[in-house]
Amino acid sequence: MNWQFINDLQDIYSLLDEIGAQTAERDYPILWEKVHATSCAQIGRMLAEKRGVDVEWAALACALHDIGRWFSGRQNEHAPKGEEPVRAFLSQRADTKETKELIIKAVINHSKKEEIGSPLEEIVKDADILDCHWHGEDMTKPFHIARLRKALEDLNVQT
Repeated sequence: MNWQFINDLQDIYSLLDEIGAQTAERDYPILWEKVHATSCAQIGRMLAEKRGVDVEWAALACALHDIGRWFSGRQNEHAPKGEEPVRAFLSQRADTKETKELIIKAVINHSKKEEIGSPLEEIVKDADILDCHWHGEDMTKPFHIARLRKALEDLNVQT
């Protein structure tokens, strides 16, 4: 059992509880943010294992990818708005500066689904798309559909 990630997830849940108590108007409810963070982290683990990327970094980056929306309450421009909150969250961890910067970059760039980024960025983007798909979101943008198809194929999931 990786207790560090479980502790990180507890910190994420506590943060979301605090934010939820302060903010009434949101594009997505806090419960969704918790579910999405958790399921994206697990999907990220699977993708990282398959692609040879550090599983723990992937899980944490995937769990934190929407942190900008957590604080703003809004979907619009939430990825770049996540930079300062994710930096603050990661400041409490003992990871190297390089690792933290990879995670921060993955958070900032996760909404650029039409672009190819670092292996960690790609995992975060794919985990986000897969999780939304598996929770019933209808994909309409061509580059989202293409990314979803590729990620499903990568996992050998038939559609």
